Amino acid sequence: MALFTIDTERCARDGLCAAECPLGCVEISGDGLPVAHAKKADYCISCGHCMAVCPTGAFRLDRFDRPAAPLRGIAEAPSAGQVERLLMGRRSVRAFRPEPLDRGLLARLLDLTQYAPSGHNARPVRWAVALGADRVRGVAGAVAGWMRREAEAGSEVASRLHLGGLVRKWDEGEDLICRDAPALAVALAPERGVTPSEDAVIATAWLELAAHGAGLGACWCGYVLMAAGSDPAVRAALGMGEGLVAHGALLLGRPARRCPSAPPRPRAEVRWL
Repeated sequence: MALFTIDTERCARDGLCAAECPLGCVEISGDGLPVAHAKKADYCISCGHCMAVCPTGAFRLDRFDRPAAPLRGIAEAPSAGQVERLLMGRRSVRAFRPEPLDRGLLARLLDLTQYAPSGHNARPVRWAVALGADRVRGVAGAVAGWMRREAEAGSEVASRLHLGGLVRKWDEGEDLICRDAPALAVALAPERGVTPSEDAVIATAWLELAAHGAGLGACWCGYVLMAAGSDPAVRAALGMGEGLVAHGALLLGRPARRCPSAPPRPRAEVRWL
């Protein structure tokens, strides 16, 4: 199978694709058209930089089922101020409106995580999603079972995280585990790989920001992650197969309240070298 196809009528013969390829898989022939490097073509990691940098859309990696998506003009990109407001406006949301989330919207946000940085562009992250308050509560119930067993055993984690109190609240009908969220998304990655844990954490952060931009609220759910690390019932509730590790978990829904202001934060601690 060929590595890529060139529309020779549209190709500007500018050499940008070859210059941008991080692994040297593309070189320029005598007539100015790009060709696959005889020895390095097999190193392609499907990052798509060659397609992204092509100004005419003439370059297409054959392994992709569609061409590059044109982005809007640079003048229409978010301003620095808009990006700053997006980042400053992110809050950990623990109170959600009861309305369900649209599956199509959530799928679109999850697709955006495919553009998050990934070591060697391996993109090992997959998602387990509980959509609907009942399904989320099912996962929370499995986590509550883990908490109960830890509390009864008097474990160090139960003492440190006051799991007994969380179980009591659960028994009283108050969900402090998943906060009655309408959705829960858990980022999973294989135990082995280039940077599986880092990739999953970055993808989760990417999802949180994408959700915030879409008007949703999110909160990282450490209880789910802890329980998924060792408890078979929680792993089963998440549909986790052997060799998978949960690295990120987000509660998602429409915020019960909006925050019109950003609280102060200390300046970044920096050592300029």
